[in-house]
Amino acid sequence: MASVTTMLNEKSSPNNRESESESDSEIDNDDDSETTESLFSFDQSEEEDHLSSEEDIIEEPASGHLPCEFEINEEKPSEVEAIDVSSSDFERLCLTEYKKILNELSLLIWKTLSKSKMVNLLQDFVESEFFLIDGDSLFITCVFNVNFKEGQTLHFFYIVEQFLHDFIQKEARFVIVFFKDAENMYFNYPELLALRTILIQHLEYNTDVTIYTEFSNCLSPEWEIFLKECYPYFLIVSEEGITPHQTDFLNIFIIHALYQKINIVPSSEIESDVLRIYGHYASSCYLHKQFFEKHEIQLRHVLQVYIREYYQKSQETEIVLYGHLKLNLGYVQKEINQTLSLLQNLWPEGADIRSVVCSISCSVTLKLYKKMLHNAQDCENLNTGTENHNMQDLKKPPTLNEAADLCRMHCLSVIFLQHLPLFQRAKSRIITYIWDRTLLPFLNMLKKCTFFILKQLKARNNWDVNFTGLPDLTDTSLWKNIAYYYEIEYNRGLNLGLGDTLMQEYQKLWNMVLTLSGDEDFGGPIPIRTTTRLFLTQKETTPRGSNQEIQKLGLIPLKAEIIEDYAGDILSELPFLSSDDPAVISLSKKKEFDELRHWHSFRLLSDDFERTRCNSDDPTPQTWNVRTQVFSNAEKFIEENQKRQLAKLEKREEERWNNLSLHIEKEIKENFNSGIKRLENFLQTCPVKSVKFTAEMVGLDTCFKLWMECCLKPEAESRDINIIINLMKKIYILHEKYSELLQNTHRQKLAKYLKYIGFDNLAYSLCPQVQESDTKKDISKYSVHMGAARFQLTHMSPYLFREERSDPDPRVHHFIPDTWQRELLDVVDNNESAVIVAPTSSGKTYASYYCMEKILRESDEGVVVYVAPTKALVNQVVGTVYSLFTKTLPKGLVVCGVFTRDYRHDTLNCQILVTVPQCLEILLLSPHRQQWVKRMRYVIFDEVHCLGGEIGAEVWEHLLVMIRCPFLALSATISNPEHLTEWLVLIKRYWQHVESTMENSDPSQNALKVSKKQQRKRIEKPSYRVRLVWYKERYNDLEKYVCSLKDNDFIIEHYHPCAALTVNHIKKYGIPLDLGFSPRESILLYDAMVHVWPEWTRMQELEPEEFSCFKNKIVITRADAKKYEEELKKEIIRWIQLDPSKVNQLLKYLKPQNFDNLEIESQKMFPCFVEKLKEMDKLPAIFFSYNIHSVEILASRLLTNLISKQITHNDPNSERKKKNLTKKLRKARSSQKRNISTFLNSDSGARIQRIILLAAEIKEIKKNLKKYNEFSPDCTYTDSTVVDNQTLAKILLRLRGTRQGYKLHSLLKRGIGYHHGSMEYKQRQVVEMLFRQKHVKVVIATSSLALGINMPCKSVVFIEDSVFLNALNFRQMSGRAGRRGEDLIGNVFFYGIPLPKIERLLKSNVPKLKGQFPLSISLVLRLMLLIAKADDKEDAKAKALSVLQHSLMSFKQPKIKCMLKFYFIYSLQFLATEGYLNSECIPTGYSGLVSHLHYHEPANFVLVSLLEKCLFHKLCIPINIDGQKTFSQDVMETLVVVLANLFGRRYLPPCVKNLKKKFAHSVKILDALPKEFAAVVEEHNNRIRENFGSFLLSISNLADMRKEYQLPLSEIDFSSKECEDSELVSHLMPGTESRTAVSPFACLSDITDQDLFDMDVVNDVMLRTIYVNVENVPFLSLVKRNRNGRKCPLNGYALNFYKTGSLSALTVDNGLNMGDAFNLIRDFVLVIQSIRISLSELCDDEDDNVVLAFKQLSEAFKTKLRKK
Repeated sequence: MASVTTMLNEKSSPNNRESESESDSEIDNDDDSETTESLFSFDQSEEEDHLSSEEDIIEEPASGHLPCEFEINEEKPSEVEAIDVSSSDFERLCLTEYKKILNELSLLIWKTLSKSKMVNLLQDFVESEFFLIDGDSLFITCVFNVNFKEGQTLHFFYIVEQFLHDFIQKEARFVIVFFKDAENMYFNYPELLALRTILIQHLEYNTDVTIYTEFSNCLSPEWEIFLKECYPYFLIVSEEGITPHQTDFLNIFIIHALYQKINIVPSSEIESDVLRIYGHYASSCYLHKQFFEKHEIQLRHVLQVYIREYYQKSQETEIVLYGHLKLNLGYVQKEINQTLSLLQNLWPEGADIRSVVCSISCSVTLKLYKKMLHNAQDCENLNTGTENHNMQDLKKPPTLNEAADLCRMHCLSVIFLQHLPLFQRAKSRIITYIWDRTLLPFLNMLKKCTFFILKQLKARNNWDVNFTGLPDLTDTSLWKNIAYYYEIEYNRGLNLGLGDTLMQEYQKLWNMVLTLSGDEDFGGPIPIRTTTRLFLTQKETTPRGSNQEIQKLGLIPLKAEIIEDYAGDILSELPFLSSDDPAVISLSKKKEFDELRHWHSFRLLSDDFERTRCNSDDPTPQTWNVRTQVFSNAEKFIEENQKRQLAKLEKREEERWNNLSLHIEKEIKENFNSGIKRLENFLQTCPVKSVKFTAEMVGLDTCFKLWMECCLKPEAESRDINIIINLMKKIYILHEKYSELLQNTHRQKLAKYLKYIGFDNLAYSLCPQVQESDTKKDISKYSVHMGAARFQLTHMSPYLFREERSDPDPRVHHFIPDTWQRELLDVVDNNESAVIVAPTSSGKTYASYYCMEKILRESDEGVVVYVAPTKALVNQVVGTVYSLFTKTLPKGLVVCGVFTRDYRHDTLNCQILVTVPQCLEILLLSPHRQQWVKRMRYVIFDEVHCLGGEIGAEVWEHLLVMIRCPFLALSATISNPEHLTEWLVLIKRYWQHVESTMENSDPSQNALKVSKKQQRKRIEKPSYRVRLVWYKERYNDLEKYVCSLKDNDFIIEHYHPCAALTVNHIKKYGIPLDLGFSPRESILLYDAMVHVWPEWTRMQELEPEEFSCFKNKIVITRADAKKYEEELKKEIIRWIQLDPSKVNQLLKYLKPQNFDNLEIESQKMFPCFVEKLKEMDKLPAIFFSYNIHSVEILASRLLTNLISKQITHNDPNSERKKKNLTKKLRKARSSQKRNISTFLNSDSGARIQRIILLAAEIKEIKKNLKKYNEFSPDCTYTDSTVVDNQTLAKILLRLRGTRQGYKLHSLLKRGIGYHHGSMEYKQRQVVEMLFRQKHVKVVIATSSLALGINMPCKSVVFIEDSVFLNALNFRQMSGRAGRRGEDLIGNVFFYGIPLPKIERLLKSNVPKLKGQFPLSISLVLRLMLLIAKADDKEDAKAKALSVLQHSLMSFKQPKIKCMLKFYFIYSLQFLATEGYLNSECIPTGYSGLVSHLHYHEPANFVLVSLLEKCLFHKLCIPINIDGQKTFSQDVMETLVVVLANLFGRRYLPPCVKNLKKKFAHSVKILDALPKEFAAVVEEHNNRIRENFGSFLLSISNLADMRKEYQLPLSEIDFSSKECEDSELVSHLMPGTESRTAVSPFACLSDITDQDLFDMDVVNDVMLRTIYVNVENVPFLSLVKRNRNGRKCPLNGYALNFYKTGSLSALTVDNGLNMGDAFNLIRDFVLVIQSIRISLSELCDDEDDNVVLAFKQLSEAFKTKLRKK
């Protein structure tokens, strides 16, 4: 492994803050010994003495400014703020206030990063958004990459490009920013300064990456404007700099970004796999805003002083190299400027940048060095005889000839770079020599020249230089190799030819150096070395890589049909061991493993299905009745009977209307809303069309009369627009639904009403013969003063008619399905498969229940499986199934069964199984459940977009590829359903081919199958067709609102969808497809366009009254409004072509005014906000937050607010009266009880009378007491009319015995609920039930309600920002609002969400489904178990092949397919060498235990290693207490430490170590494994290293070597013809080290195949086109390090919980939120339980110590968790 590149000590006095800061942030040497040094020194492996001392480069005060003509755009200190702070002032303040503030800032950032979450950075990322990468952080991260060797420029750029290319490959978009002021911080480090400049220019010249270099610093006004306008998704930045000052600079950058609500991702913590990029995501919060605002002035002071300090250093014109040898930087720049002009004339165009930089730097350096030597000699002569002998104090500097020798060898190395292919250079020999320290000042002088050359080159625009060679400007190792040859080997007599071509090119380059040097004579090109001084010194170095021997190349030959069928095409290219090899022979001695019998004890080992808790193993017979259609032949009789019944019904309804009509008319006049509601209730219950027509006409007349009365009143506010809305609604209905009943008089009446309200055009269109008498009247006072089209779009949008079918479908009884819904029914009828994509609440789930009914009708054997993503959704579906279906079944069979990880019920004897994906996978892969699998007739996948999730998504994929039967895949949020459907079509073709092959292979077996079919009921043959049913229209519109606080009042503004757009977004990507408008929003957009551009040419054409689809149209449909919306969108795009500034104005005009609120204020005012929604009639509502703690706290605040209101409203004496009544009631009951008891003993009339009186008294007391117990309507959110008290009490009774059930009980009684994943199932069920019944109006929830739960509401409110609030979750959550048949329109409110985040949510597309890495070693083992143990071998093999061949990730990706084949081979090799498979791929050993813990790879394999070494038996030594074995607390805690190091591992950022040093209890870091356990894990890891390293070597020949010699991003090719005529090249690059599977770029930093055994670096150094990721290898890292080699500790949450039993402690100590804490502990408990069951079944001795210890630990955890 490459030595860790180290950092430089910033030159500072003992009093400087930096030295103190070092001690403040000191960390444990044993943890980070490598990286502790790296913070304070740079490349000590080569230059430690020189670079760590102040003797060698002594800086002198500036002697004056450079002449303007020679300055090279040196940046002046930017004005952060107009503040005059002198250096002395700062030094004085720095010791006190500033030092303290900067330390506080560091601490705050450490705390922030310590609580960051490792998340998928691109989870809601789309091509339209971008994030920021700080260029200097990118530079720092790559320079300190553990694999990089200083001086290897090309490898550095490979690291940079690989980092950036990884993002680009995953469709990320980013920009990189390099601040001008940051450049000056590298002034003391010439090599870093030059390398940074090369990086910037390489990105500018050779890549398409957008970089910004114009911003001065992170506090400049221009930068703040940029952030506000663009609001990047997040910022990738380093938390540590090269020097303490740079760390402060970065800290200020970070706190400013967090202040601007831009989240932070540390650059060194980024990880990636084949599909995703992960990072520690630190979110902005109130503390950051508070800190920055409090210390803004001081931070600006600090930054300004730093900038001035470094700027002054950069402007110093002289630095002293050796004593009196002074380098005048002004002369350097002047010489470079002149030399550049000269060289430009000699090489006018196409000059290679390497030749340019080399020739100029060598010539200028030698010329100036000669002058410096001459001046120094004069100075020494003047000082002869004095005591000051600086030249003698230092080692002798190189002579001019020695300097020329160095430059000649440098020129030769550059020629090698230009003419040798990377293939040859990658074979360079490794030497352990470093430059002599006395040469380093001279070498730094060369690097300074390189920097000035590049800066001046950029300033010249008239020279065509080829910048392709920028990333390969220097190769220090090659330079030293050449020096070693001429210094040592050549002097020993080894004389090797350079070769004609290289010699000619070298001579040209050196001659150019001489030409540029003018009259100076630095010697000819030959000999290359003219002096004898030693330039190199040998240094002892730590051996790189692992000490392991590289295992003999070769794979164990395994025999299995599936290997040939799946990977046969690549086997011929792989090396295999011979049959007599010891590794092969050892396999044959292993015993076959039976899945259900332990390999030693033969004790039965249950599978995952049997382990799941069963609620009913012996179900009682049930009686079910499936709905069937009854047909009769007596059609004529039925028809006549129906006519008679219809006549009776019509008469009865007429009578009912006659009785009600007068009352309804009166109520409409007195209380309009109540009367209209009563009329609507009648219309809904009336089945007779003619009566409904009459009622509608009466309603119309009443509304018109009421409107006229309102208009005649003098008060303007009396004109209730709702009256006209209802009037128009009646006209809509009469005109569209009752047109056949409308007579001419009716039409005239409708026309008259339209004319009166100002819609003359509609009146004339409906009935041209409007009476003249009406036209002569002054009816203007009745007008709404608005055009008809505008009125309909503005006020009638929820009522606009949709294109609905009127013809019923005989398959559906309760509603008339739309066309797309009928297609779903056709799919089911034809036994086809379908991908169904439709908005939430559109009715797509109905097809699922129709499918269930079909299967129930067909037979008693067929099974339909409903796969839901969550247990909550499983429970909901089960309830729906029980309510819908009944059927009489044979004994032992039931209709519905359940299977989840927690419990199962009637799983194998039901016809409808509702389950979660992981449990269905268990059944499909279980060899003993294949008969049940063959009964499956349909599988329904609900929320199939989970296929694109991060956790468990591969299981969805496995299910889709393994099932033979048809399926329905439902989702509301898939952006690429065509791609998904195409993939599923391919899978179905595969199964069709398998079916036909199996039928043709064995005719007798086929005949047997046919005979069996004939014995059953007729079952239609499944179809292999897959349809895509994509319905894009929401039934109800969603309107968005932004809420903010101003002066303790709420400002709720409508948020127009267009306000989320930007001109750049529209230019590049257009308007998002799913960014729809409501009709009202279309009008708002039109009005805004007119306002912004009054001269707009199409203004009249698109005026609503003139628009072609609206003109004179009585009833505007939603389709018409949609056409108008599309036309407006087209016009916006046209505006961009005409005048983008107008679009900018338009979008700015539409943006709502939003005030930045403090989180604390928002939470404090939350109850008032809910009250505001109640006033606006926007309840019921679901309030979404991702913080479980916030969910419960906010619910409690609502309750507190309601109680406070009630206390305020109530009579002050009410509590006293209530207590008195309660006391009186208790006495009355006691007296009644005594009297009843006495009455039973003596029959007394007086006693009877007394009992009657007491009963009446008790009744009266209860009546009076009820008044005090009732809530005022203002003090509750419940609707007392929907659920009676008895029903409510019965429902709330379910909370008895649950955790904190009393708390939820109090909330629910007031109509408040909360919902999150940590609640008990009963609690969630009660909340869902009461919300659906409209008793509860306010529910505060996490994402637990995002997936499919039927919770219809009027409004959805987002109350807290989160990294998990992404485009997908936003659509899922907002889809809860405005359910079909419930609300006219859905409302989405943003409360406390930043405006830029809202914009991103609205315009971002849903992420595309790209699949997952489909395989794991545990899955391969499970597939082998299935093939080996299944009864139907061909069927099992077909399932396994389908999983292997048809991953979504490899669909249309042949290279990934090939990679997966290699991974499959590697998995088999691993399983064979570890003893889990024999040579015939039959499971052996502990295969069963490993497969049961397949969720937890690689911990499952490590656990087996620990068991085999008997370490648990050594640990678990019991003590006897009362004759029972018990284990001490120490044993239990050690066992927890061991298990926590294996399972549920959660890493913390390295900065946590800083906090641990400062605060002992800030975060609980998990203790390391005990030594004995660690040794076994290391032994396991060594085997993994050996296997994986050897496997990489085996498949290295399959890499795409053409791409391997290209830089990943710029694609600059470094392959060329091999140089064969140079003896020197062959000698320097012999290829003696093994570098078979290592990237040739990494080889330049001396990486060899030996480094492949270091799993921390293997991803970065191996050949990148092999497409294998170390994440998919069962390696359990004991010490995980980030990119810079810093240790990432494990979170000790499990041990902390075991010790404290407190989830709250995990939130405080371990940085977890309550929900994560609960889920992590619950999963940890499940692991312990699974291990306990496995061990108890594997062990013959029930009293075994290990089994008992795990039992005790399991019960202890469950007890502690149950209390929570």
